[in-house]
Amino acid sequence: MTLHLVRTSVFGLTLLGAATMTQFVPGPSVSGQAWAKDKVIDYTCMTDDGYGRKRPCSADYKAANPNWRGTDNCYTDDGYGRKRSCSADYKAKHK
Repeated sequence: MTLHLVRTSVFGLTLLGAATMTQFVPGPSVSGQAWAKDKVIDYTCMTDDGYGRKRPCSADYKAANPNWRGTDNCYTDDGYGRKRSCSADYKAKHK
């Protein structure tokens, strides 16, 4: 084989492999920005149960502490099922 045929066949195989891979790689069904705009952020009140574990606040606690969103008991879901503390800006807005 000549150098030209080797180079052409390697290039052809590379293109064929890339085309095959793009057919089977799932792409995002919705763009990231569109998904982020539609996502509703859920804020939750969580208190320490005395053993270092966080438990959801009761309705009585929320009624007795109407500004719980401005305290360290405010948590939000990060989208992966984990609870993260509310941002300082959000807490300042609700003090």
